[in-house]
Amino acid sequence: MYEQVVVVNTRLVVDAQVEALRPAVARVLGPSVARRSPEAVEVTLVVPDAAEAVDEATSPWGFTAWGGGWGSWTQQYQSLSTWGGASVYRVAEDHRGGVWFNGNRNIERQPDLSVGGRQVSLAYDATSASGGVNGSHNLDDHWSVGFVGRGGADDADGRYLWTARGHAGIERNWFPSDDDRGNRLAVAFLGGVQADAYQTPNVLGEERAVFPTAMVLVQGEVQFDRVGLNLDLGAQAQVPRTLRRYVLSGETYVELQVGTHLDLDLGYGITQQAVPGPADIDQGDFEQVKRASYAQPLSMWGNVNLRIHFDPTNGVRNNRFEAGNELDSTGSL
Repeated sequence: MYEQVVVVNTRLVVDAQVEALRPAVARVLGPSVARRSPEAVEVTLVVPDAAEAVDEATSPWGFTAWGGGWGSWTQQYQSLSTWGGASVYRVAEDHRGGVWFNGNRNIERQPDLSVGGRQVSLAYDATSASGGVNGSHNLDDHWSVGFVGRGGADDADGRYLWTARGHAGIERNWFPSDDDRGNRLAVAFLGGVQADAYQTPNVLGEERAVFPTAMVLVQGEVQFDRVGLNLDLGAQAQVPRTLRRYVLSGETYVELQVGTHLDLDLGYGITQQAVPGPADIDQGDFEQVKRASYAQPLSMWGNVNLRIHFDPTNGVRNNRFEAGNELDSTGSL
């Protein structure tokens, strides 16, 4: 019996993966072929290069940075929207964890609107920041447990003075954690608590609120060479008063592996929700009216995102608890 162990980067194109496997296949087949047809096999001995003889250093640590934006500029109208962030994480065979940070900035400048002799400003300026920490541990080939902690804040005209959330739960994945292509079909259940401080009282009369929440998250991912197809579904709610605060969401996106360290994501999502909005809005204040859009019952969105990443070099994939780890901080409930 002959066995060869080869580590292949599945992010490479299929031809490159085949080329990496070809020498190992030849070494395994060689002895068998030599017994049947000795003249068909030629054995060559070479002295390995000193640099190649030393095992390549591996690390469980990875780093990801992302960013995007759009803008336009004319003499009287200017708009700019930018976002970006970074994460540091560690991936091992039976556990993983990391920290992340994200920021957003949106600016609009346009001429004032005259209503009944009153000048109404149409300027808009919004800033938010969020961050989090997460970790998980594999119980076996299909079950894992994990936790997620998140926090964030908005500027003075936004929704949150601050928000903090902590959840823990369990996930079942029908693919192994080290699936060669990174395919996933996972369902996770999490429970925890959310604490908020609002910039202005909401329609429930709350300036601050602390309440338990529960969520069910479903995530599917299929990889085809350099293209990945993803579908995420989520249901989150305050418990036990689920109709007071709940969010039902669906998101699908295509991940294009442009290079070894560069991905392009094309995404689309839809959300149906019941979220308490601000109690009092000055209809003559454009920014207040626009900033209250977070409480709209139905919303749809699409985006393009460029992601730079440096993956761990230890060859461990371990894609457990990713649905929980990808939760945002300043949205929902």
